[in-house]
Amino acid sequence: MIDIDETRFAGALSGKKVVLAITASISIYRIPDLIRDLRREGAEVTVGMSREAASMVNPNVMEWASEREVVTEITGFIEHISCFEGNPKNTLLMVCPASYNFIGKAASGISDDVPSLFFSFALGNGNPVLIAPVMHEGMMVNPINSANLKKLGEAGVAIVPPKMHSEKAKISEIDKLVDYAVRSLSHHQLSGRKALIIGGKGEERIDPVRSITNSGTGTTAWWLVRSAFRLGAEKVVFIGNAHQGVPDYVEFFPAETMQEFEKGTEEAFSRSKFDLVVNSASLPDYRLEKAFRDKLDSSAPVELKLITSKKLNHTIRKHHKGLLAIFKLSRETEPEVIRKSFSDIDPDIIVFNPFTDEKLPFGPVKNEYTFITRNDAVRAGHLFKPKMALNLMILLSEKLRNGKA
Repeated sequence: MIDIDETRFAGALSGKKVVLAITASISIYRIPDLIRDLRREGAEVTVGMSREAASMVNPNVMEWASEREVVTEITGFIEHISCFEGNPKNTLLMVCPASYNFIGKAASGISDDVPSLFFSFALGNGNPVLIAPVMHEGMMVNPINSANLKKLGEAGVAIVPPKMHSEKAKISEIDKLVDYAVRSLSHHQLSGRKALIIGGKGEERIDPVRSITNSGTGTTAWWLVRSAFRLGAEKVVFIGNAHQGVPDYVEFFPAETMQEFEKGTEEAFSRSKFDLVVNSASLPDYRLEKAFRDKLDSSAPVELKLITSKKLNHTIRKHHKGLLAIFKLSRETEPEVIRKSFSDIDPDIIVFNPFTDEKLPFGPVKNEYTFITRNDAVRAGHLFKPKMALNLMILLSEKLRNGKA
């Protein structure tokens, strides 16, 4: 058994299998964490190791992480085939770390160890295949390696871009590796689609060092971004901010002030047309009639005059007539009243979260959500944000498939 933190995992790999092939690399020390997180996301993980990998880290460590026997040699049980029994679309071969040597063998059709034998069968069997190259930068950009990676990509192999640092192509963050695994095993509901996510907290300057702001953390937007990518979106754009680091597979427009949110939104729409837009940002409803250019003297009282701010949803609707979901935190609980308050925006979905005095809904907390559509109000349930974001993205993908473009 393994502990599962629902603030970090959505169960997106439930019912799926990952066959993880490990080749020799110093980054192998991070693989037990990857195995545990794949399992926390719901996957059953079977590990295979090359001889060189097994000499670097004892297979017992991988057995502990996966709670399954590790394959270190191919026996009469033909493990390179038996590990992939069942529906090919539900079992992923993930090679991580994938060494220069493995990439060369895979591209050349050589299968003389556990990882390359796994690859030779899985690619022909119709299983999704994902590799994460890890090596020195000089080896990574070697034209032969580049040609081999291109050849593998053309054969249908998905490749996780490494993190380039200090002349090395290093293993990516564990979150990113899990996202790529989920993407490989998803039904690609958002394949070919472009998603714009707006989120985080906004602020309005009082003076150069003070501001009016909200209590948002950007956690919801961070999960919406990851969910869109996991479901196969061709392009994901994020405008705003988040306490968590923004994944590098996202086109990011950092924004904190309302002016920056407006500018980022205008620029994003000038560059691309989007199939769906989700605005989860916690933005100030008020701004100063006039901000102070110099730092205020704190020794004396100051009167501030607040006026209502322009709503970002209006800017969105000016450019985007397609699928739109917005978030609403309110003491009002009647769906028809909430829906009517956005009649000028006419969103496809309002994600309603009731405000109470018991706790604030920001950060990694469990909230009550209702998805208010034009014709219905569906109680999504008492959910943590990873699950809510995934459910919302699946619902949006269904609306796209049903003809709402």
